[in-house]
Formats: sequence, C-alpha cells, structure tokens
Amino acid sequence: MQIMKIKSMYLVVLTLVTLAFVGCSKDDDNTPSDGKGKVKLTVTTSSSFDKTKGANIQVSVGSHDGNANPQKWKVNGQELAAKTVYMYSEDDFQGGKTFTFESLDSYLGASASITAMTTGAAYTLTYKIEEGGKVHDEGTVEVRSGNNPVSLPWNFSNYGK
Repeated sequence: MQIMKIKSMYLVVLTLVTLAFVGCSKDDDNTPSDGKGKVKLTVTTSSSFDKTKGANIQVSVGSHDGNANPQKWKVNGQELAAKTVYMYSEDDFQGGKTFTFESLDSYLGASASITAMTTGAAYTLTYKIEEGGKVHDEGTVEVRSGNNPVSLPWNFSNYGK
C-alpha cells in the first residue's frame, strides 16, 4: 500500500511539472484559445471497491490560465475554489462511486490522471475524458490483485492554438 502511495505522489509531481512546462514559455502570446474549450473527466468504481480489502485509487485534475493561475473546477456539479490540483482517493470512492470533474473555463494547460490498484478484492474502473465536448478517451478496466497498477495520465494544451 505504501508503494502505491509513493507512486501516486510521483504521478502528482509529474502532473505539476507537466503543467509548469505547458504554461511557461518565452513567447508573449499566452492567451488561452477557445478552440478546445473545457475538460471533463468521469470516473466510476464498481460496488466491489473496498479500501479495507486493499482497493486504492488516486484521481487528480488541474488546469491553469495564461497567467499560470489555477482555475476552478466543478466536482459532481459543485463548483470548488481554485486550486493547483484537485485530488480524490479511496475514501471518496468507497463502496463504488461516480465522480465527474469539469473545468469551468478555457485553459492554457490542463491535466488529469487516474492511478488504481488493489492488493485484495478486484473491482471495475470505468472512465471517460472529454475535451471541448468530444470524447478523447474512454474505457473499462478490471483492477485485480497481482496486476500492475493502472496508470492513465492525460495532458492538454491550448498554447499557440
């Protein structure tokens, strides 16, 4: 379990570094384009998701504007205060839950990631990520003990578009 938390923290650091590189440039034109719009990630765990039986998941999302300011997101329809990264974990998904993460504004850089594993009971993970109202990626994964952790990172940029 400790190894998964360490891997999750590496993924968060990678996400933050990616956001920094996407958002920083010597070019003066760092205005987000409305061309791609917003990002929406939907994540569902099956009812067999049980953290007391080794189920683990980390979901993170974040975006920034052309001035590197963090942007607000809605989670399950509730608007949250602007943060660099929003993180959800096994406590939030206990018993099988669906979370929908939506960026509120056009972004300069955005990222989302899911890391999932289990050391015990298997569960199903379903995800869909959309950009500008179009499906970018979707799937269903059976998360089983003994398998490699599921790692699904996405990065988006509106820089220079």
